[in-house]
Amino acid sequence: MLSDGVRTIAAGGVDHWVRVAGAGNDGVPLVLVHGGPGESSYSIERSVGDEVAKLAPVVFYDQRGCGRSARPSDTSTYTMAQLVADLEELRIALGVDRIIPWGVSFGCLLAAEYAVAHSNHVDRLVLHAPPIVDPLHPGLWTMRPSAVDPFLTPTEREALRTQLEPLTDPIERTLAAIGAISQSENAVNFFYYDTANIPTDDPETPESNLEMALALVGTERPDLADDLSAVDVPTLILAGLWDRHVGFDIPRDLAGRLPQATLEIFDRSAHSIDQEEPTDYVDAIRNFLGR
Repeated sequence: MLSDGVRTIAAGGVDHWVRVAGAGNDGVPLVLVHGGPGESSYSIERSVGDEVAKLAPVVFYDQRGCGRSARPSDTSTYTMAQLVADLEELRIALGVDRIIPWGVSFGCLLAAEYAVAHSNHVDRLVLHAPPIVDPLHPGLWTMRPSAVDPFLTPTEREALRTQLEPLTDPIERTLAAIGAISQSENAVNFFYYDTANIPTDDPETPESNLEMALALVGTERPDLADDLSAVDVPTLILAGLWDRHVGFDIPRDLAGRLPQATLEIFDRSAHSIDQEEPTDYVDAIRNFLGR
């Protein structure tokens, strides 16, 4: 039986930080699979996590090397296959037969891979801004510079285009674009639909793991969408209309492919729907769970 509180669970030889909330509620537990790669569950836990835990049990955990979890001694274990194996070990250690992976951004890739590998232990899926594309799509990273370009000042735009001219590798081009927008005077407009929704700085926010990010960015399987469409489970897809990280077309098209998908569109949100429309976000999950 699940019980509320924080604990450490070893999975794949790495100690993982885990917190359970809402254990007394009925229903299959949601397991938050955070984004990044290399971030943590902290921001979602603080924004809507405890509200969702009023609907059903929720398990928060930080992936290996992330947030409050330990870093592996072998950095070659930063692979999707290992992250899937870690999640399965966590499920077993928690003593639950079925879970609802609740993926956020990059975490949607991990949630989907887990569902494909362990469909018998997945009750349903929640996917917030899933970057899951079909094999004919040019790829999320190929499109990142064009998403950044409109938000730069003319001087910044010219500098980025000059920087990109000799680069052909999508990841190198993506890193250049991310660097440009992060230093831009217009950066906030890229990340939020309404800049009034930007949260105040929280000194408790865990640092990102750049080493893990660089190991996993660009390693997405092109046939994941095909495999996921064969897993016939109810799936809630949450999409921000103004999302410049993933875009709106990608989650919309994924919803059209999955046999039991529900698409919820948030027209006053960018990538961080939980921060811009938290009440509607929780309501969408409530309705999906039938609570």
